Amino acid sequence: MVVDDDQINSRILSERLKKRGFDVSVVHSGRECLDTLQSDTPDLIMLDIVMPEMDGLELLYSIRSVYSSIDIPVIMATAKSDVAGIVEALQIGANDYMEKPINIDIAEARIHAQINAVRNYRDAMVKKEVESINALIATYNHEINNPLTIAYGLLRKAKKEQSTEYFDKIGDSLQRVAKIVREIEKLTDKNEVVNLEVTQKMYKIR
Repeated sequence: MVVDDDQINSRILSERLKKRGFDVSVVHSGRECLDTLQSDTPDLIMLDIVMPEMDGLELLYSIRSVYSSIDIPVIMATAKSDVAGIVEALQIGANDYMEKPINIDIAEARIHAQINAVRNYRDAMVKKEVESINALIATYNHEINNPLTIAYGLLRKAKKEQSTEYFDKIGDSLQRVAKIVREIEKLTDKNEVVNLEVTQKMYKIR
């Protein structure tokens, strides 16, 4: 998304980015940007600092109050002499900045850098989550095998002796198994969207 009150400059930048393969939307005010974000979340925002009514810094502050630098990377477009604006933008949470007039080659490189950084971060988070699930399942695997072993042993003993003496202990062991299964169900319910292709080393309950 390009946010710039200058309709001519924003249209030129938009057309150049489209020719580089980007899907670009253009808005011309801070309010229009915030309204658009209610229904559409872009992969990245290129934001002009100098705009009437709500300037780029105010808009950036509003964006960062809802979206992190990972949710929506923001590259500021600024005049070369606006050092104070650049510093403030970075402090508020801008991911990067570019000096105007925008060089399309540099813009393309920096957009790809930010999008790739976000993708790598998210992939790392998914991998970490899957590894955590693996560790929990490995623990549950151990915990579920113990009461099952006890239950099977007592069942064999009860059958051999033709006795009901061990039924209470068998019931206790199976209740432990049922409790662990419920914990596993909670775990899988919370992680339905996890991309398991990140790792092939998934543990299985024996």
